[in-house]
This record gives sequence, C-alpha cells and structure tokens, in this order.
Amino acid sequence: MAQGPEPLEKAAPTQAPASPAPALRRRAGVLRRRLALLSRLVRRVLRHPRYALRVLWVLAGNPRLLWRALRRGWRAALLEYCQSLAPGVAGILTPYDVGFFAQVFLFDEYEVGHLPLRPRPLVLDVGANIGWFSWRVGQSHPGAHILAFEPQSDNLARLRQMAAAAALDTEIHPCACGASAGTATLHLRSSVTHSLDPAWHLDLADGLGAVRSEQVEVATIDAVCDRRGLQGIDLLKVDVEGFEVDVLRGARSMLERTRFVVLEYHSPDRREACLALLRAAGFRCRDKSFWGLAAGNEGEGLLLAARPDARS
Repeated sequence: MAQGPEPLEKAAPTQAPASPAPALRRRAGVLRRRLALLSRLVRRVLRHPRYALRVLWVLAGNPRLLWRALRRGWRAALLEYCQSLAPGVAGILTPYDVGFFAQVFLFDEYEVGHLPLRPRPLVLDVGANIGWFSWRVGQSHPGAHILAFEPQSDNLARLRQMAAAAALDTEIHPCACGASAGTATLHLRSSVTHSLDPAWHLDLADGLGAVRSEQVEVATIDAVCDRRGLQGIDLLKVDVEGFEVDVLRGARSMLERTRFVVLEYHSPDRREACLALLRAAGFRCRDKSFWGLAAGNEGEGLLLAARPDARS
C-alpha cells in the first residue's frame, strides 16, 4: 500500500512576549516607597534641626545603613546595624526592638553620651526593658555599674542575655519601682510596653494588642539603695509608661543625692507632678520632646534634670 506523505511536524504554538507592565509597576511601587521613606526622614530633620547633624553623622559613618533602609526598610537596616555594634546580641533581638535602639543609640534622645558622669558612675535604669539604656551607658561610660530594674518576665530573660552579650557590669533586679514596697498588677500590651498604672491601658489607642497582666514585686529606690549602702546616684533613668510619679515618690531620699535624672513622662499631668518633685529636690529641669521613631506621641516627652553643680 502506498504510504501517504509524512505528516508535517507541528510547529510549537508561539507565545506572546510577556508584558513588561507588571514588572514596571512593581519597580515603580518600590521606588515610590523608597522616595516616601526618604521624604519622611527629610521632613523630620527639617522640623528638628537640632538633630540634623546627628542623623548626618550617623549616615556619613554608615552610608550602607541608608542604602539598606531604602532597599529593605528601616527596621531590617537598623536591626543589622544594631547587631554590628555587638554581634552577641544577634539572637536576642527582633525587628520590633529597633525602635528602642533608634531612640537610645541612633538619636541619643536621653543624651547619655553628653553627660559628664564621673569615672565608674553608679547608674539606675528603672524600666530597663531588655537593656537598651544600660547598653548605651556601658558604651558611653566604660566602667559604669548599673542597677537595672525590670519586672516583666519576657523582658527580664532577654535583659539578662543582653547584659551578658554586651559585657555590662549590671546588677539586675527582677522587680518594678514604686512609691511603696509590695506587689502589684503589671498591665501589658503585647511584649512591647507595659505599666503598673491601672488606667494606662485605657489611655492608649495604638493597636498594640489586647491587655494581659502579671503579678510583680515592687520595691522603692530608697529601700534598695539603703539596703545596699549606696550613698549617691550619678544617673537615674526612669521609663515606666505612666508610673513615673510613683517611682520618684519612692526615691525622695536618694533624689537629694542624685546628680542627673532622665525621665520619660506620658501625660501633661504626670509631667507637672514630676517637675514639682524634681524641683523640690533641687534639680534644674529641661523639657525635651521626642524626635526619632517615638516622635508624634501627644503629651509625651523627656525631662532632663541636673543638680546646679553636677556639670562642674
């Protein structure tokens, strides 16, 4: 039987070239986000010119920091920068910690690096969180002995790790500070912030999560210092999310023998009460609004207090 002609090989169906539109849209979106991030940074610097030199100094010394921030976001870039300062902390930190790092290290909002502390100063870190302020003190003032107070169980475990990783001379007290000794309920919003103030969680509308609580021990600064035979404090730092007035009331005796105080207040009423207590103890006080990543919180800021002869 005669065979018919062999079938022609079927041509593969041709595919239309992929449209470049999706890729272009993605690139345009990335570019818009980077420009928006850079624009927010520029606006903050212009609104707060006192800090412009600080930001420029940081970026000049770490140009890769800005590039990484524009590529990967500020949280990832700051986390990497933080870990470069002390590689031992790499396993302790999360992206949510970098706001505190920026506040304490990048913008030096507590002005720790500018305080004329004596050699081997005694520093109290009340509301130590995971140890950012303690770490900054140890970096700026080598030889400092730090008493760190932190009641929240998760933060306390990480504070111990941080103190070891950063080789800090830190004495950790697993308790809160207040106007009187005893026990109290610590109110928590996620693992980021917490306070002993019963009304504190009602004041916040920041979406950080549902409130839960822990029972914690409370001590007074006067009692702790008296028990240890401490004669004076070089620097007292207080960041306790609304309980700052009670902390000062429990430190009336030691305030008379303290050279510097940096205190975070969380409402206008608390600010006035803290000012009254500090001035009654002989301090000259300066108010300072937040900059950095904590800027824009209505009614919050820092009081920087010094004895008249502390800088001599």
